[in-house]
Amino acid sequence: MQFDILTIFPEVVETYANESILGRAQKKKLIKIKAHNFRDCSKDKHKRVDDTPYGGGAGMVLQVQPIYDCLKKIKALDKVSPPARGGVRGGGRKKTKVVILDPAGKKFDQKMAKKFSKLDRLVLIAGRYEGFDARIYKLADERVSVGDYVLAGGELPALTITEATARLVPGVLGNIESLKSETHNVEGEKDFPNYTKPEDFKKMKVPKVLLSGHHKKIEEWREKNSK
Repeated sequence: MQFDILTIFPEVVETYANESILGRAQKKKLIKIKAHNFRDCSKDKHKRVDDTPYGGGAGMVLQVQPIYDCLKKIKALDKVSPPARGGVRGGGRKKTKVVILDPAGKKFDQKMAKKFSKLDRLVLIAGRYEGFDARIYKLADERVSVGDYVLAGGELPALTITEATARLVPGVLGNIESLKSETHNVEGEKDFPNYTKPEDFKKMKVPKVLLSGHHKKIEEWREKNSK
């Protein structure tokens, strides 16, 4: 699966995406994460990507032209798979979704992550400043928010969505069993409490049932504590 993140701070995305689970998954060629600096597509001689809003108001607004041209450059707007051998289109329309990170958008959750993980490609547009020229929304399939709060930019939300989605791509996690008991994997359930050595730390003890070796009782305890 391919993730494309449009941003004016590509180094923020690349630094995180090349580490840990995401970094290992890219090395295995299970996923690909690419940051695109849409400032490079600006037609302004100073590479500006924002301007004052029509009608007045505080703050600066991201311009439609650099983002539109960036999406065109990475072929995110045609959404058609490239020709296969012999010049025949391979597979018809490629499963691609273009998403704008917007605090007023639909709330991101595990259900949405599962839906995104079925795509071939997810394109995420990270904003800055006061927001987007409203015409940019017409270039996207969906607006998504990671919570009811406002950040300085969309890079952290884009990485949040990328990691939550990538973890569901087959092979990304070394042990697929770890997904089964995770919080939000099943609606209304959370991961059960986990403990490791030492057995007794400053009078805080591991529940006796986990030390019993009785697998049925352990499963019952875990099920009870995951509701």
